[in-house]
Amino acid sequence: MKLRERQERKAEIPTASMADIAFLLLIFFMVTTVFSNEMGLQIVLPEKGQKVKVKSENIQKVYVEERGKIRLNGEPVDQDELTDKVKEILIRNKNAIFSIKTHPKAHYQYMVNAFDKLKLGSAERVSLAPSSEER
Repeated sequence: MKLRERQERKAEIPTASMADIAFLLLIFFMVTTVFSNEMGLQIVLPEKGQKVKVKSENIQKVYVEERGKIRLNGEPVDQDELTDKVKEILIRNKNAIFSIKTHPKAHYQYMVNAFDKLKLGSAERVSLAPSSEER
């Protein structure tokens, strides 16, 4: 009895359903991925053309200098003290509005730090004033 010679099989990867698998994986990851919403500065802007009249004694001016130093109503304030100063001002005047003005060459992070300190001090009414070369 003569046996047939074995034929060597070549290894193959079936690719017929590869596109289906890739599509299903894509849908799976799209559905299960949690997209994080980055929290930015939450600012409520007035309507276009709307003007708000504010008493001058209610405006507290915060100036952020080029190197990150902060002035509150013209007086230098340490960043760590700013939150406490804001709380004191709000105790005396509940209608206080804090206006942040930043030196044009100051880093954006300095303004964000000052904004955060105001928020930590419970300041709800904060405005961002346009910056110019002169104070």
